[in-house]
Amino acid sequence: MKDINWLKESYLTYLKEKQSNIKFLIENLQKEERIDEANLEKIKLNIVDIFSKMFNISIANNCEALKEKYLSYFDKITTPWHTNKLKAIEFGKEQESIIENIKIQEAEELKSKFKEYYNQISLD
Repeated sequence: MKDINWLKESYLTYLKEKQSNIKFLIENLQKEERIDEANLEKIKLNIVDIFSKMFNISIANNCEALKEKYLSYFDKITTPWHTNKLKAIEFGKEQESIIENIKIQEAEELKSKFKEYYNQISLD
């Protein structure tokens, strides 16, 4: 039976593997002197780090409390990114728009994965 402990363990494992994969990719891009691409991957790594910390802060013994608290961080943290992206587009700042978009996409992927794991647990 999948429970809150399974959720915590599985999602933390997912986050650690994601961090490890991104670090590996950054190293390879740097070796190939693809600095711009490596820097974009560093942004992704930073987002995974942020939401890993938020997950650890959110951990509770109650599944609903964990879900509510953790998912609230996605709204709080990403709202300014959406605003910044719109401003960047409005003022023709393509690079800033791309960066905000990467941050938003990475957060959405993490949020989606958390929901996927959460939906597998039994709330009895």
